[in-house]
Amino acid sequence: MPAGCEVFRPYVLRPLTLVAAVAVLAAFIALSYGLGTIGWDAWKPVDHIWLIALGVLFAAILWRLGSVRAIATPASLTVRNIVRTRTFTWPEIVGVSYSTTSGQPWPLLDLADGTTYAVMAIQTADGARGFAAAGRLRRLVDTYGTPDGPDN
Repeated sequence: MPAGCEVFRPYVLRPLTLVAAVAVLAAFIALSYGLGTIGWDAWKPVDHIWLIALGVLFAAILWRLGSVRAIATPASLTVRNIVRTRTFTWPEIVGVSYSTTSGQPWPLLDLADGTTYAVMAIQTADGARGFAAAGRLRRLVDTYGTPDGPDN
C-alpha cells in the first residue's frame, strides 16, 4: 500500500466467512463423493458436477462477503461491498452516519447528490473496533472532503 492509505476490513466477519467458504466447498465435495460411493443408481456423473458447482458458488459468495473492504487514499475512497465496488472522490462525500444503537449494521456515506452508500467493511459486530474505524473514516472525510483539505 502506498503511504497515506488506510484499509478498513471487518474484524469478525472476514475470518469467519473465509473459513466457512473452505468448509462449505469441502462439504459439497464430500457429499458428492459420498452419494456416488453408496451405489445409488439415480446418482450420475452429471450430478457430481452440479453438486460441486453449487459448492463452488456458495463458497464464492462467502469469499466475496469476507473480502469487503474500503481503501482510503488522499485522492479517493474505494468501497468494495459484496456485489459492487465504487470509488468516490472526497468532495463527493458529505459525511458519514453511523449509529450502533439504531441497529445500523454499517456506516453510510452521505453523498453530495443526496444519496447514501453503505460501507460494509466497517461492521457493528466489531464493537469498539467498528466504532473507532467509523470515527477514522469521519476524520478522513473531514480532512480530505473540505475545500481547505490537503489536496485542495
